[in-house]
Amino acid sequence: MLFFAYGAICQMEITQEIYPHSRKDILSQKRSVFIIDDSVDTLEVHKIILESHGFEVFTAQSGIEALDVLSQIAKPCLILLDMQMDGMTGSDFLTILEEKKPEIVKDVPIVFVSAMDTVPKSKAAGFIRKPIDTENFLEAVHRFIDLGDHPPFHH
Repeated sequence: MLFFAYGAICQMEITQEIYPHSRKDILSQKRSVFIIDDSVDTLEVHKIILESHGFEVFTAQSGIEALDVLSQIAKPCLILLDMQMDGMTGSDFLTILEEKKPEIVKDVPIVFVSAMDTVPKSKAAGFIRKPIDTENFLEAVHRFIDLGDHPPFHH
């Protein structure tokens, strides 16, 4: 299997099948989502939901761990970021990410996941409210990924 960057946005998978008389390339999109949340339970629930719907999911339990993971993986299609984490808030992480990896903030929709009614003004593409409803959560994930497929999106 080969991997390439689609519009410099996210990792996608190419599967090639060879038939006896012709070669047929089949593109199967495997969208990647990176979830950053200090709650193991929340990470696991979101991961199960997304993986069961065909997403590749990466996780981190802190902003520090997230920066490390981002240096090891291909650019994700979407980042879901908990607003209130121990040690580093979602807003703090976003500020640091913009300093260390501005291309990610520019190219990848970053969405706060929060139980709060509003989130501070930032470069986040939006927010998803906790607790999540699976159907609405998946619709929001698709909507934000679609937003990232047509850069530049406006923060």
